[in-house]
Amino acid sequence: MSDTPPGTANNAPGQPLSKAVRAVVVASVTEAQRRNSTLVEAEHLLLALSRDGSSPVRDVLASAGLDPAGVEAALLAEREASLRVAGVEPLGEERLVASPRVARPRWGASAKEALTRAHRVASAHRRQRSGEADLLTAILGLELGTVPRALILAGVDRPAVVAAVRDIG
Repeated sequence: MSDTPPGTANNAPGQPLSKAVRAVVVASVTEAQRRNSTLVEAEHLLLALSRDGSSPVRDVLASAGLDPAGVEAALLAEREASLRVAGVEPLGEERLVASPRVARPRWGASAKEALTRAHRVASAHRRQRSGEADLLTAILGLELGTVPRALILAGVDRPAVVAAVRDIG
């Protein structure tokens, strides 16, 4: 597994990431480190977009209840629901505090898939559109993993959010 995200010149065909998307990718690594994760996943990209994305992207997310606090709440609900399905009672957040990660997290499957899909979304559009909008569309299009489960639990209408993202130019 590479430390370089998909869509960059080093490991994927096509154009390198735009400056805006690169900034989100860097912020997603910070999110993963903040959450003591060994992998950068799609939820870290979504958190980064909700905190550090452009104003139009943050506005679309916030209107769907996915401001940073909303994303955090959805991810917490997903974690608790997943643990309960496995027969494990979730621990309180205060019991889950760990020492910060020093090593850089590697790229997980869901983040790679989201970045690859974002490149495909961008390639499919003839008009110029925000790379962040393409990334958000790709994240919302994921069918498996933490993010889709969290969005379902949060009651997010993904097709409505994708429609709102289309209006971002």
